[in-house]
Amino acid sequence: MISIQQISKRFGGRVLFTDVSLRIGLEDRVALVGPNGAGKTTLLEMIAGRIAPDSGLIAINNKAVIGYLTQELEAHQGRSLLEEVMAGGSQASSIERHLRLLEEEIATAPPEAVDELLSHYGELQTRYEQLGGYSLEARAKEILTGLGFKQKHLSRPLDNFSGGQRMRASLARILLSSPDALLLDEPTNHLDLESVIWLEKFLSAYAGAILLISHDRNFMNRLANRVVEVERQQLVAYTGNYDRFVAAKAEARQILEATAKNQQKKIEDTKAFIDRFRYKATKARQVQSRIKLLEGMDKVELAPQQKRVRFSFPEPPRSGETVIRLIDIDKSYDGNPVYRALNVELRRGQRVALIGPNGAGKSTLLKLLAGVLPFEKGERTLGHNVTTAYYAQHQLELLNAANTVLDEITSAAPVEDTSFLRAILGRFLFSGDDVKKKVAVLSGGEKSRLALAKMLIRPANLLLLDEPTNHLDIPSRDVLEEALRDFPGTICFITHDRHFIQTVANRIIDVRDGEAVPYAGDYDYYLHKTQLMAAEAGGSIRTESDSLTLPVSATQRSGVKEDSVRERKTKEQKRAEAETRNRANRESRLLLSSLSKIEAEVAAAEKSLEELSQVLADPETYRNKARFHDTLDRHTQTKRRVAELTAEWERLSGKMS
Repeated sequence: MISIQQISKRFGGRVLFTDVSLRIGLEDRVALVGPNGAGKTTLLEMIAGRIAPDSGLIAINNKAVIGYLTQELEAHQGRSLLEEVMAGGSQASSIERHLRLLEEEIATAPPEAVDELLSHYGELQTRYEQLGGYSLEARAKEILTGLGFKQKHLSRPLDNFSGGQRMRASLARILLSSPDALLLDEPTNHLDLESVIWLEKFLSAYAGAILLISHDRNFMNRLANRVVEVERQQLVAYTGNYDRFVAAKAEARQILEATAKNQQKKIEDTKAFIDRFRYKATKARQVQSRIKLLEGMDKVELAPQQKRVRFSFPEPPRSGETVIRLIDIDKSYDGNPVYRALNVELRRGQRVALIGPNGAGKSTLLKLLAGVLPFEKGERTLGHNVTTAYYAQHQLELLNAANTVLDEITSAAPVEDTSFLRAILGRFLFSGDDVKKKVAVLSGGEKSRLALAKMLIRPANLLLLDEPTNHLDIPSRDVLEEALRDFPGTICFITHDRHFIQTVANRIIDVRDGEAVPYAGDYDYYLHKTQLMAAEAGGSIRTESDSLTLPVSATQRSGVKEDSVRERKTKEQKRAEAETRNRANRESRLLLSSLSKIEAEVAAAEKSLEELSQVLADPETYRNKARFHDTLDRHTQTKRRVAELTAEWERLSGKMS
């Protein structure tokens, strides 16, 4: 559907793409990855037709409709939220307006003109139905609800919403329009966790192509069936989701490093031979042969490793066991209560994720903990020796645009030596003349790193972080996760990145409906408990036998005595137990057969892998470029096949135990 053919693009003196090609089919789900500034958004802009490539061609099926979610807010002409989103179904909306006008005209038209008007009305009505016009408003409301809006928001003018809410409205409008291809630039940036999960499910069922830029690893893992990396002005495609891409890239790098090492040894041995026998007439032919070999050798080149942010928090002073308490807090905005008699306690060593829908009060709670927000009633108490550091969601807006990077961090620690401050900035990838850049020209990711660096200067044993991963790429998020896991103090944070929550949090507080409910476990524990509570609320009692589930009110409705139900249940259980034994015997025989088959396949695959490894270990392989790449591809596929077969063998073996 979309064909990118040998395009090149540069901005000023910087080359982004050189003769790159890519095809995107109707059912492709492509995640576009690469470091900030590599050209990912530029590629989307070119596909959307907003900017043109310097050379090459982007061909799109002329019947295809493209929907593009940008990071820029668009004009909305004073419409309400619902009107703005329904404008996404522009053709249906246009027909609906025409139908209303026709209704008025039919009501006032002379009798001789009515038949023709009614005929036209019928044709438009059929077209309107085909476009889903009658369900358009219901679908718009469903999408808006999924993206975190409430009924009371629908008629509110879009001017009254925040920038993040307007971005969500833009996303809703695009989703309602059901284009053939979706171009999504950071679609989860302004969503809460529940909305991210809803969007994930929506896009999983979406009947069209998707090309997305995201820093959300879980989101890409669940949606992408291809990953395209922007690397050294090229587009490199990988099959599978993000985790498969990471594994495949690491494996290819490992093999390439081994190849480069073998080649370098061969070069050194060849040079040693040449130097040793250069002036011996009897070896002249062999020396010349080796000189030609070196001249014609295709050198294996290793791409430079991408720089990584190196976060490490300073060792903070040890706090008391109880770090902070909010006691019977009342908090309202403009007379609207957010919390009544709120009680929250954080203890030393806890890493708490605040979870809940947008507007539930997560940021308000974090501000109350940070002491930057007044409240009407209650008490906030800090534990012994507690110091706080607060990273606000809009921390980037607090940076002074006129300052240089070095000036900005100096303002947070005016008594520190410049050499120390430069060292801190270097750990956040600001090196050399980068520290002289004005804050105004920094990218979103650079501003995030600078704001985090400012927080790092001051040792604190209670970190309060509101969306610290926004604008950070995945490698930077990974390093921040690692640093927070190793942090010896206490952390309370908000994020919509599930991988970040799963990696960092050891406690969850669910914020909704004016309450903050603690869960004494990690994110998986929270999911387990909430699923159990949902099942109980649904009115089911699960007996010890998983095969038997009765509605709570079944006995009451049937009017049968409890003893009779127990007796009948026993007979049913006996029959079920016999069937279970027979089924277990059949499954055991099938498992044994499957295990034997898998073991044979594993042995064959391992043998093939060993043979391919021997070929890759042979320096002669690299003289033929086509042969090398073919062998490398087969080695990668075979290694993956061995891993898959081994995992299947372990799964079946586990069933046998």
